[in-house]
Amino acid sequence: MKKISYFILIFLVFFEIISIFFTHLELFIFNEKPKYSFEKKFLNDWIINENDEIIWHKKNYKTRHSARCFDVEYKTNNIGARDNNDYFNNPDSNSILLIGDSFAEGVGVEIDNIFAKVVEKKIDKKVFNFGASGTNPRHQLNKYIATGKDLNFNELIYFFLPQNDYIKPLKDKSKINKISNKEKPLDLGQIKYQIANILARFTYSYNFLRSAAYILNTNLSYGYENLSYFFKDKESIDYTLDYVENIIQQKKIKSYVLIIPTIYDINNFQKNKTNYKDFYWFKELSQISKRNNITLIDLMDYINFKKKHLYFHSCDGHWSRYGNFFAAEVFLKHYHLK
Repeated sequence: MKKISYFILIFLVFFEIISIFFTHLELFIFNEKPKYSFEKKFLNDWIINENDEIIWHKKNYKTRHSARCFDVEYKTNNIGARDNNDYFNNPDSNSILLIGDSFAEGVGVEIDNIFAKVVEKKIDKKVFNFGASGTNPRHQLNKYIATGKDLNFNELIYFFLPQNDYIKPLKDKSKINKISNKEKPLDLGQIKYQIANILARFTYSYNFLRSAAYILNTNLSYGYENLSYFFKDKESIDYTLDYVENIIQQKKIKSYVLIIPTIYDINNFQKNKTNYKDFYWFKELSQISKRNNITLIDLMDYINFKKKHLYFHSCDGHWSRYGNFFAAEVFLKHYHLK
């Protein structure tokens, strides 16, 4: 038993030394240096729960989000949006409202490089950023009705994230708080993420593991196996898309819906070549788009699979700076066609 233990220990040390050597020569696909420190949990101290199931940000607030692969300051404006512009000081109605969750908010990316700001600079129009982490279409509709409709804009962009936008219909609204306060079941995806995060923070060997996983079309960091582009629960789909359509119908203006794939969706699509566009959710969203004259943009159609690792943070499933610029570029192609 001791011999086996020694052999394993020697192998791991040798493996780490080789990984250090390969990382410094940038021979892996991922060549990040470990931080040799545990991750400080981001407390989302800028998030508040308002009335009517609204998740939003504190007004005129500043906080910092540090992770293994980014260190970013978040600041909010006069209404709590992640922006440095006063939203009620905008006499020009030729503006755009962006609604979505953490991808619109711009997790882990400096404000000048998030989708809203990239688009704003390219077309020289104000983009009101109504992106907030942890929200779904129900929260977003409530916030839109409470605040967004008072803003001066004539176009709408809606981010639809199949990975976590689907919501179960609640038969009894009095159960909402009970459900949220119940002990959550074991999340295997989060456990997998925490193990990967520890390896990434303390070893060079993780660069080999991530690079191998990338080549083999798997992923060590994200656990989205039960949702996303391959979701099939019709009741949840209908309930969710009713909110999406309601958001779009609040104002009869030019609207765009961007469907956002996660790294899991991209990997799964590459592996199985499943035609998700035959799935119920995609057909229903397409029908909503047609009857409301919406431009529907599926970002999966534009993914460069050879560069898929560049679209997302190496330590987090959200868009990197590259991913934000990619999404903005795709949107602008459709925008200039109008």
